[in-house]
Amino acid sequence: MKSFLKLAVLSILIMSCGGKDNPTTSPQEEVKELGAFNLVFPDNNLICTEGDDVGTEDISIDLLWSKSTNATSYDVQITNQESGEVSTQSSTTPEMTVTLKKNTQYTWIVTAKLDDITKSSSAWNFYTEGISVENYAPFPAQITVSDNGNETVEINWEGNDLDNDIVSYDIHFGTTTSPELVHTTTDDSESLTLLIIYYTDHYLEIVTTDNVGNKSKAKTTVNFQD
Repeated sequence: MKSFLKLAVLSILIMSCGGKDNPTTSPQEEVKELGAFNLVFPDNNLICTEGDDVGTEDISIDLLWSKSTNATSYDVQITNQESGEVSTQSSTTPEMTVTLKKNTQYTWIVTAKLDDITKSSSAWNFYTEGISVENYAPFPAQITVSDNGNETVEINWEGNDLDNDIVSYDIHFGTTTSPELVHTTTDDSESLTLLIIYYTDHYLEIVTTDNVGNKSKAKTTVNFQD
């Protein structure tokens, strides 16, 4: 009987001293992010003098940009500023060869992609080389909009023209897709402060005009929250 009691006590002590099972934890998956990148070629706001003729009206040009870390592909959006035609092509490398119209102004932007994550470059402009012309249309203005935090925004823009003959900027702003004209100026470095409604889409257009009447239009949509 004593032997039985000793055995029972020993079993209880063994059970009470046993370590608890460590909970199994699965390693956290690394969250990948897209790295910043920049457009490289053609140079911004200049005539692209490189490329190969494709017939008499078209030219083949290599578009180049720096690599975005972790990107698996890139979408390249090209806008013909004369016709308004927009085309988008994909690439798995930071380069693409495109065929474009000669003597035409283009805007292009690249979006890096990783699954559902995207990161876009700034927009660049260039002219394709072709038959020489007497006057080039101005490039679309580069727009910056910042929230002042008091139900107003500050709008800044920068114009550029190969002929250096810009004569005016018309600023259209409002909550409709065809915003009204709110300001006209000849200054390409002026800052404009305008009232906004938070949580509401506001449409901004800047029309740039040169001294022979050529025009370009830059558009953006902003929606700020207080």
